[in-house]
Amino acid sequence: MNKKAIITLLLTMVAFIGHSQTFTPIVEDSIDFVITGTTTSQYDSLGVFPCAPHGQHVGYPVVDGRFKVTGRLPRHTFIQIGDYAGNDLRFIVEDTPTDINLVTGEIKGSELQQRFIQCQMRERAIYNDVEPWWDNFSEEEQDKIRDMITGDKPIQTVEDSANVAKYKGHMAELERTNLQNIRENIGNIIPAWYLFTGLGSLTHEQMNEFMREDAPYARHPAMERPWKVYHSTQKQRNITSKKYIDFEAEAPDGTIHRLSEYVGHGQYVLIDFWASWCGPCIASFPFMKQLYAAYKDRNLTILGVSCDKDRNAWLKALDKNKLPWTALRCPSDKENALDLYGISFIPSIVVISPDGIILSTDKEGKELESYLKEIFSDSKQYGM
Repeated sequence: MNKKAIITLLLTMVAFIGHSQTFTPIVEDSIDFVITGTTTSQYDSLGVFPCAPHGQHVGYPVVDGRFKVTGRLPRHTFIQIGDYAGNDLRFIVEDTPTDINLVTGEIKGSELQQRFIQCQMRERAIYNDVEPWWDNFSEEEQDKIRDMITGDKPIQTVEDSANVAKYKGHMAELERTNLQNIRENIGNIIPAWYLFTGLGSLTHEQMNEFMREDAPYARHPAMERPWKVYHSTQKQRNITSKKYIDFEAEAPDGTIHRLSEYVGHGQYVLIDFWASWCGPCIASFPFMKQLYAAYKDRNLTILGVSCDKDRNAWLKALDKNKLPWTALRCPSDKENALDLYGISFIPSIVVISPDGIILSTDKEGKELESYLKEIFSDSKQYGM
C-alpha cells in the first residue's frame, strides 16, 4: 500500500492537536459500494482503507489481473486502493459502480468519480516525471538537496543550484495542481480531499477563498482538520501585535505559575509549545538549544510549555532531554494556552516583546533564527 517515495513535500513537520474550534461533520448514511478493476501488479492482493480520516485496512484478492472491492461505508467516504506496486488511487464511496484501470486511470463510473480520478492522474503525471530524476541520487544526496532547500546546508555549486531549482519547481507544480483540483470542483465534495492533504501549502488568502461554510464540502468528515487549522490561523492573526494573553501552568515541582510572571518585565519571551509524544517537537530540541545558548544572555527568556496530559511522561521527557530553559505544563484537556494562542499544531513558537506585545506566532526553524537575529541586531533599539 506504500507508494514509492519520490520527493518529500516541504511542509512543516508538526503534530496535530485535536481540540480548539468545534467541528460537527455531516456523516451520511452507509451504503453498499462496488469498485472493480485491473492492475498489472504481480502481487496477488491489494489493500483498501478509508483515508480521510484513516480507517481499517482490508485486503482483497487479485486474480488474473482483476479485482473486486465491495463494502459498506458512509456515502462520500474517501477510500484508497493500492496494488503494492505504486498504483494507488483514491475513490469516493457512492451508489454507482466504478471500474478502474489502476495503472492508466481509465475509468467507468459516475461523473464525480471520473473527476476525482482525473485530478489524481494530474498529480501522478508530475510524480512520474520526477521519479527518474530523483532516483539517480543516493539517499545521502537526496538528504543534501532537502537540507539545501530548508537552509540547513549552503548551496555551493552550480549543480546544487540547479537541483534545488528543479526540486522547488516540482513542488510549485504540485501546489498549482492542488489549487486547480480544488477550483475546478468547488461545486462538489472533491475539495475536501485536497484541503485535507494540502492545506499547509495554501496562503491565507487562498484559505479564505476555500474555507466557506456554504460549500458542498464544508461539513465532510475530512474537513475537521482543515477547519481547525483555519480557525487557529485566524485566531493567531487576530492576536498578533496585541497584548499577551495570560494563562496558568504547572512547574515540575507542582507549583502553579502564570505567564505574567515572565512576560512584560523587560525581556523578550519565546514560548515553545510541545509534548513528550510529539516526535517533531523532540527533534527540534537541538536547534532550540542552539538558540538558547545564543540568546540566553541577550535578554531572551525561553519557556517550554508542554501540553502533555500525562504528567509523568512530561517529567520523563524533561529528564531525558535536559532542557535548560523554564519548563511548564498546560494540559490540553481543558481551555488553556493552546486555545488562547490559536495553537493547532506543535511544535509551535510564540514570541512576545519586552513590553508584552505578541510579535509572532508562526515562525520556526531558519525563519525563527533569522527573526531573532533581526530583533537582536540593534541592542540600543531594544533597550539592551
